[in-house]
Amino acid sequence: MHLHPHLRRPVAVVALGLAVLVAAGCSAAVPGQGTADDPATTLRLAETGEYDTLHPLEYPLGITSKLYDSLVRVGAHGVLEPGLATAMPEPDESLTSWTVTLREGVTFSDGSAFDAQDVVAVFDAVRDPAVGSWMAADYAMVEQVTAVDATTVRFDLAYPYAGLPARLTLGIPASEALGGDVVGSALASEPVGTGPYVLAEWRKGESMTLRAREGWWGGTPQVQTIHLAFVSDENARAQRLRAGEVDGAQLSPRVAAQVAGADGLELVANASGDYRAIPLPVTLPFFADPAVRVAVNLGTDRQAMIDGILAGHGTAVATPFTPAQGDAYEPSATFAHDPAAAGALLDGAGWAVGADGVRAKDGVPFAFTVMYFAEDTLRRDIAQAFASDLAALGIDVALEGVDRRYAVTAMDQKAFVLGGGDMPYDPDAQAYRQLHSDFAGFDEDDAYSNPSGYADPQVDSLLAAARTEPDPDARAALYRELQTVLVANPPTVTVFALEHTYVARGLDAWDGIEPVLEPHEHGVAWGPWFNVQEWTRR
Repeated sequence: MHLHPHLRRPVAVVALGLAVLVAAGCSAAVPGQGTADDPATTLRLAETGEYDTLHPLEYPLGITSKLYDSLVRVGAHGVLEPGLATAMPEPDESLTSWTVTLREGVTFSDGSAFDAQDVVAVFDAVRDPAVGSWMAADYAMVEQVTAVDATTVRFDLAYPYAGLPARLTLGIPASEALGGDVVGSALASEPVGTGPYVLAEWRKGESMTLRAREGWWGGTPQVQTIHLAFVSDENARAQRLRAGEVDGAQLSPRVAAQVAGADGLELVANASGDYRAIPLPVTLPFFADPAVRVAVNLGTDRQAMIDGILAGHGTAVATPFTPAQGDAYEPSATFAHDPAAAGALLDGAGWAVGADGVRAKDGVPFAFTVMYFAEDTLRRDIAQAFASDLAALGIDVALEGVDRRYAVTAMDQKAFVLGGGDMPYDPDAQAYRQLHSDFAGFDEDDAYSNPSGYADPQVDSLLAAARTEPDPDARAALYRELQTVLVANPPTVTVFALEHTYVARGLDAWDGIEPVLEPHEHGVAWGPWFNVQEWTRR
């Protein structure tokens, strides 16, 4: 399970030790829904890491989408569709006022009724600095949320914003349960949502169990129990799959290919808007020059990384935009692997190769550090391949495996292997925070937004125009133009968009399994299980 970078900061969760948290009232089976051990209605999955929190204002999508519904939800192939809304949100002609009509007869897991006041409460909370949600900046366009009546909500915006539906994927808790700030809220460990499952048990450091809700508005799920074991070691997940202890897990492409095909196990790959990039901090003297940033991009062999690291499960990209953005993606905005052209650009910029084989200019060696999360083998492999490519150009790259705490303190002075694509269901959500100069100033509390410190007035102008453009075709054209600008003046070395790979058994016993376009986050809340609440037994 890979969380949004902001979620990797320490989160205070109610200390449970190895004690059992029971959120469904009891730890036995939910009455009338069979037993938790019924193999015909139970899934056992190995998750890549333990969740820090179940608060929907800290952890959108993923596992919380099993516990909370949203006004708009991610459907098959990543198409946004109505959730707690009866239809997709309706904008006025100016895109500054959006109206949402709500489903009636929906209840929360505590039995209370869902209505417009719950919607107002959560969207007020996510924007409230005192609540402390890292997503607050994503809702800066929202000026006021009004309950027109019990089943109608109006969003009034400070400026036209075409991408609002993607921002309405936020899980909605009962307003009475919101509490104060996200860190101290009981929702971190005691979810109260309208979703298809409830938290039955959480053994900290070990496992989590979800149980189906009989009162869910979408119908009682046929998969009644989901057991999640937290298994951070990939080899251990693979072994548990082979031994039949679990029915599925997320594995890296190479390991997934080794495991699948035996013991009834199959490989499932989902497309994603998840990309990997290496920001180039403009605080370093060489990266202040766009020509040097272009050169470093030309010197990077993306296809070799895809073939070797991803076993082919990826697409070379040059910007935060990926094929997941559909018509807004510009496939010609790429960098060929051309070390000779890269070397010529570096020579022209005055970075000459010295006697030691390292380029330098005015006595400053072209040498810098690339950080990666020490436990993340994919990012480590990318860092190593990138360092090797740049060594061939006479650039000295030191590698540093770091913890998440340290990474955010050093991103203004060191490069970093970044994972992006937290919300690929609208191009504004995919790229705005990564590219706009509003986020160029270094801030440890928001270090993953525009980590290069990049500022380009033309990029700012295109981003602003695209987010306010009501015509979908014209909007897509603006984003395609933006990508050509980013290739001429790149903020990062963006290397590839990934396919997320999973291994599962027993899928042939179920109908209704759909592929989904995944965000950066991946784990067993995604993969073939993302719509498990809709499966029907064959």
